[in-house]
Amino acid sequence: MTLNFKQTAWTAALLCVFVSNSAFALFDDTEARKAIVDLRQQVKTLEDRVARMESAAQGQLSLVQSLSEKDQEIARLRGDLEVANNNIRKLQEDNKLLYTNLDERIKKFEPKAVQLDGEELSVPPEQFTQYQAGLDHFKAGNYKDAAAQFQQFLGKYPQSKLEPQVRYFLGSTQFAQGEYKTALVTQRDLAKDFPESPRAPDALLSMASSQLELKSIPGAKKTLGELIARYPDSPAAASAKTRLAALK
Repeated sequence: MTLNFKQTAWTAALLCVFVSNSAFALFDDTEARKAIVDLRQQVKTLEDRVARMESAAQGQLSLVQSLSEKDQEIARLRGDLEVANNNIRKLQEDNKLLYTNLDERIKKFEPKAVQLDGEELSVPPEQFTQYQAGLDHFKAGNYKDAAAQFQQFLGKYPQSKLEPQVRYFLGSTQFAQGEYKTALVTQRDLAKDFPESPRAPDALLSMASSQLELKSIPGAKKTLGELIARYPDSPAAASAKTRLAALK
């Protein structure tokens, strides 16, 4: 489009020059020069118009390119936004799974109420499971395994609410295996450390049994008498009275 305008302008100028040359015979020199000046002005005017049109066309082209770049930028931003939304959804799903698993793990450690020796105790599930495992070995006659389980429990949970029960059955497994001196110490320490425990009277009765096996009759009598005096209403005290009467 630019070339056609320029060609038209110069063609018009040449025609005018040709006509002006022919007109020298008809017009004087002043008029001829004036005509040339007019033609040059017309050519310049045409060139200016062409330049303005070229500038406008270039501006439109730049605008089109700018719009195209903006469209590309918008498309890229939309893609980034979609990726971000997907990441957010994945993070939300991961957090939901994390909190679900965390809640399940917490429940494993939350204390639960159990009834033992007439008392309700709040005990962590893991502790009760290990205590029950040792008790199952004991009931099955697997005294060595039961003793190992109870000793492991005491080492792992030194201040557990199940400690009196665990100590009592540990002493019972030791007695069942003929370890009378060890059983005596275990039950003696239980009665001393936990005098308010329901297992304390039973521990003293078991201690007296170990003393009898060790032929310590005076010691057994003393222990049985202590049991009756300290826990007169306990079932163990009734057994102690019977044994004490048999020893006299």
